[in-house]
Amino acid sequence: MTATMIVALLSFSLYRFLTSQLHAIRLSQETIDDRESLQAVIQFLQVQLGDLSPKGDNQLLGQANQFHGLASDEITWLTWAGQGVLTSAAAGQYRVTLAVQPVSDTSREFELGLRRQRLDADAQTDVDFYSRGTAGQKYNWLPLIHPMAAMEIRYFDRRLNAWQDRWTDPKNFPSLVRVRLWKRADDAPLEAVLAVPLAQVQR
Repeated sequence: MTATMIVALLSFSLYRFLTSQLHAIRLSQETIDDRESLQAVIQFLQVQLGDLSPKGDNQLLGQANQFHGLASDEITWLTWAGQGVLTSAAAGQYRVTLAVQPVSDTSREFELGLRRQRLDADAQTDVDFYSRGTAGQKYNWLPLIHPMAAMEIRYFDRRLNAWQDRWTDPKNFPSLVRVRLWKRADDAPLEAVLAVPLAQVQR
């Protein structure tokens, strides 16, 4: 009887140990996956900053926002169809905005994604493409990461030698763009400082 109880206790202890270890492994893998997805967004943004055109105004703009006390900044750039809008089937030029917004109009959950708006004359012909927004502000929404808590973006203006919380200069570019991403509000942010090559070509 005593031997049976000892074996049962050992079995229970082993079960608890294995369960806790598997749980820890799962959480660790989720953390790695989360970080990799955020790093992929950073790499995508760096490519877009490197592909900006020196011709035309408002190639790069940034707005500072907050929702529920958390940073919800937006960065907007102009790009042609292709990897800049994460599709190879589109045509024309686009205004693309990286933003954090609710999953739906009635949702309290947020996600990181791309707002994509055609800039050419036929932009409003594809009704199915414009799934969000109203009237002249309709846009296509491409979700990238869910859930997402916050995004902070700062722009280094070398003329002022200071970081700015928004970028509204239609002709010039910031030297650097600093991005901080929070997948969950209590997470430590993933931070990256990205170079803007065209900052050397001020107009």
